[in-house]
Formats: sequence, structure tokens, C-alpha cells
Amino acid sequence: MATSLQSTQCSSLRRGYRLTVSYGWFILFLLCLSACTHSDVGSKKRLTIDVGQIKEISIPSRGDGTSELIGTSDNQEVVDVSRQQLAPAVDTLKRTNNGPTVFQIKGVTVGTANVVFSTRPLNQPGAGQPVRTYVVQVKAK
Repeated sequence: MATSLQSTQCSSLRRGYRLTVSYGWFILFLLCLSACTHSDVGSKKRLTIDVGQIKEISIPSRGDGTSELIGTSDNQEVVDVSRQQLAPAVDTLKRTNNGPTVFQIKGVTVGTANVVFSTRPLNQPGAGQPVRTYVVQVKAK
């Protein structure tokens, strides 16, 4: 009788151990999967500038000509976002831009604004896919 009780207890322990290991691997898999789906895109970077100050932000572009980078501010009274315009060389016939896109963020008045840089298909409406987000705090000089 003692051996059958011991074998039943041992069998229960083994079954419990197997379940724990199986669920452990499953939970570990889910954690890794969720970590892979989250990227740095969602994180907001903080930026502090003075009123009247212009800060340049460089964002890598794909360079294949199928998409465009746009920058928007949720509070244009506080922050003005524009793209740095560079004049092309006179003899340039091809318009290829393999370098990063440079945006200028200018502090207009004291306050806080969210600035979102996103990419969208060329000449298409909509907000696009966010690439980088800044929380910009503008302070008095």
C-alpha cells in the first residue's frame, strides 16, 4: 500500500511538473512575442527648447521615392514644424535623396506640444505610420 501511495504521489508530482514547465514555456513564448511586436516607435522623446529657438531633427528616410516623411504638431501655437529646404544643384537632373530628412522645430510660445513624425505613401492622404514622437516643451528665455 505504501508503494502505491508513493507512486501516486510521484505521478502527481511529475504531472504537475510537466504542466508547470509547459505553461512556463508558453508564457515565456508570449512574453518574447510581445517584446518583439513593441518597438521604439511608441516611445516619446523629450525635447526642451526656448521661445524663438530652432532645433533640427534628422530622421532617416527610405530613399526609394515611394513614401514621404511628414512632421505635425498637435499645438501649432506652441511649436512650428517645417522641413529644411535645401536648394538642389543647378546641373542635377535626378531627384534622389538617400540621406536623412531634416526637420526644423521652432518654439513659438511657452507651452508643450506633441510632435509626430510619420511616413506615408507618396501623394496619399492620411496621417501615415508614426516613426518618432517628441514631447516638446517650450520655455521662456
